[in-house]
Amino acid sequence: MDDLESTREQLNRQLDDVLAADPLAALSAIGAVQRDVGSRRGAAVRVAVQRHTWGEIGAALGVTKQAAHQKFAREWAETLKGELKDEVRAFKIAMRAGDATAAGEAERKRDALIAELKGAGRKRQ
Repeated sequence: MDDLESTREQLNRQLDDVLAADPLAALSAIGAVQRDVGSRRGAAVRVAVQRHTWGEIGAALGVTKQAAHQKFAREWAETLKGELKDEVRAFKIAMRAGDATAAGEAERKRDALIAELKGAGRKRQ
């Protein structure tokens, strides 16, 4: 975590320098960083929801359990449901094509997604 803190401080210094020199360039850079961080935050929530409660996730984000759940739960569930549909479709296509290897892989991914949905928000030890 020390490396991340150091990187964050360096980024802030660089953004301050760009802001002083070219505010529009700073806005562009800040927007790009926000998109990158937002994507990483979503990925982190997806992993965290398998190991921690929504209350713990909220605390890590500096918000309440309810706020974390409202902000991330629907998107998380919709993403998983979409991936699940894709794997079911891939399984059916592979079975029709007689491709047992692809069908087995799709089935494995489908089962992992179902387990992820079922395990959401349960604290893992």
